[in-house]
Amino acid sequence: MLSFCRRYRKCFIWAVCVLTAAFGLILLSRSGAGFAQWYAVHLFPLFPNTIGRLLSPLPFSVYEFVLYALVLGCLCFFVVLARDLFRCRPKAKRLLSGFFRLVLWTVPAIFLMLTLTCTVNYGRTPFGEAAGYDMRDSSADELEQLCQELAAQANEYASLIPLSGEGGLSLASVDLKEETRAAMARLGKQYPSLAGYYPNPKGVTFSWGMSHLRLTGMFSPFTIEANYNQDIPDYEIPYTVCHELAHLKGWIREDEAGFIAYLACRESQEPALQYSGTLNALSYAMSALYSAGRLESYARIYDSLPEQAKIDYRASNRYWEQFETRVAEVSTSLNDSYLKANAQSDGVQSYGRMVDLLLAERRSR
Repeated sequence: MLSFCRRYRKCFIWAVCVLTAAFGLILLSRSGAGFAQWYAVHLFPLFPNTIGRLLSPLPFSVYEFVLYALVLGCLCFFVVLARDLFRCRPKAKRLLSGFFRLVLWTVPAIFLMLTLTCTVNYGRTPFGEAAGYDMRDSSADELEQLCQELAAQANEYASLIPLSGEGGLSLASVDLKEETRAAMARLGKQYPSLAGYYPNPKGVTFSWGMSHLRLTGMFSPFTIEANYNQDIPDYEIPYTVCHELAHLKGWIREDEAGFIAYLACRESQEPALQYSGTLNALSYAMSALYSAGRLESYARIYDSLPEQAKIDYRASNRYWEQFETRVAEVSTSLNDSYLKANAQSDGVQSYGRMVDLLLAERRSR
């Protein structure tokens, strides 16, 4: 045992120091002493301004292909290891030793990077509080009025959007990257925490896999990229891209990133983004209205929607029904556990808390 510790002494020292630093940062971010807010304002922007800016010009998601390379590398390693073990070669022992060293060096570094680019930001001042909103419980009447307003906006935008052959939104003529970045930059003039540089969003090449995991987008905390699923219905894409870009400004909580995405789409000058943000926000609000027992109001407001919106909603339901699999259930469960581990006690239900922000922002107007 002593010789084992001596052999990997430097690796153990590295792992202990790095993990201690990471857990120390997490404890500080949850201490309520304002460290997380200071970090989000002064230190976190270094990542999108360096790594994000460096990788932004590449036309593909670096994170996606790094994941593929890791999976392929691991498969090759275990195949070679199994072969050498079967043949009782001394090389197998060296392979295991090298792999153990690699784990001790890389896993703590990965955990520290995740802490620096993601975990610490969970402790920052909530967006509603930072924006000065009146965050409080709302009545069902307020919720119904919000749904009515969003439905009216959907009717307004629906007459302006480019249509697909099926009658829903088509993004074929929309410069998605430029419009979403411009929308976020425009929103940054109202909210200083959203000002500054935005890297290009990246469509995932093999989006089919994301759909099986029921993921519309993914923020990469290691390459600082906003990745989105290219296969999902068009009306979900602009909202999703803005959601992931919000993460690049350190707004990691899902409800806050979703709300920011709605604001960015609403303030955009592109009707396709306005329509996308409104329909996605309406989906959350209508779900809350249904849960509140306002079934007649729910049906009446849905009936008032333009045909384009109904076509897009139906297309979305058909698309996601094909991915109701065990893999999707496991993915949702893992995401739920991750959110709870980062002080979002509602787990996946925190996505629904966006409605509270919608209602608070409406009161501010």
